[in-house]
Amino acid sequence: MKGTINGESLRDLYKSLRVNVLSLDIYTGIMLLLYSIMALIFYPYVPMASSILFQNVLIASTIIASILLYSLTGSRVFALLRYFYIIPVIYIMYDQTHFFVRVVHPVDYDDVLIVVDRIIFGTDPTMWFSKYSFPALTEYLQICYFLFYLMPIMQAVELWKRNDIKRLESFARAMAFCYFISYVMYFGMPAVGPRFTLHDFSTINTDLPGLFLTNILRGLIDAGGGITWGAADPISIVNRDCMPSGHTMLTLVNISLAFFNRSKFRWFFAVVGGSLVISTVYLRYHYGIDVLFGAALVLLTLPLEPIADRAIKRYLDTK
Repeated sequence: MKGTINGESLRDLYKSLRVNVLSLDIYTGIMLLLYSIMALIFYPYVPMASSILFQNVLIASTIIASILLYSLTGSRVFALLRYFYIIPVIYIMYDQTHFFVRVVHPVDYDDVLIVVDRIIFGTDPTMWFSKYSFPALTEYLQICYFLFYLMPIMQAVELWKRNDIKRLESFARAMAFCYFISYVMYFGMPAVGPRFTLHDFSTINTDLPGLFLTNILRGLIDAGGGITWGAADPISIVNRDCMPSGHTMLTLVNISLAFFNRSKFRWFFAVVGGSLVISTVYLRYHYGIDVLFGAALVLLTLPLEPIADRAIKRYLDTK
């Protein structure tokens, strides 16, 4: 979306900002505002509250600058910033989420999720998978799980290289919307997952061994989930991000959009993404109900996002 700025006045700057803002920016701005308000309200209780506020001001400033600079220049460099800033922001907001979850809702619901699993499946799904585990399968599924972080970027880069900006914008919007919905949902039923409750986290490398990369990838994922290397009590610091399964939700969104966009990677995403969904339980990160609920949310959020986008555009057009 390209506009012009004459630089004559603040009114002109505001008009250009409003005309060129994307729903992606609004979704991100809402999350930044929400977490900034929470950082102020719970300031004495939230670790690094000052840092969170600084991060959010910096992110908001970067978004505004990207809108104005792209509007002014139409430069492909600023277009790259315009549509790809969301990648680091998604991970920053993920980290911020877990500072607040522990303060706002400091209760773990693993016991409830375990009971629900047993009602639905008649057993603990991770225990059932344990009977069929072997190192080569564990290695493959751990790699698939790790590729969660790369597959959406692959699709975004493909759309960028195609110069299909309309679909790139739509893709970025949908992914951000669904990511942010999953973050908000973590506040509802915080949980640490079966690797801590049904299994012994300290022995997972021997109980569920891989071949070459499994332990390395596990360590990286643990670090991303809040577990510092050598932590004496990892369950006390791990992120409470099991319910819903964001890996399931966002992987299914990425697959759906890949087929809609006719991505050349769509079958790769389907195979690896399908394996990833299985891996969430096999690798003991999630309960079965987490995966089912994450999949159900896709059916809600994918149709809801275009409605939100149209509502935002109508609102901006009337101002």
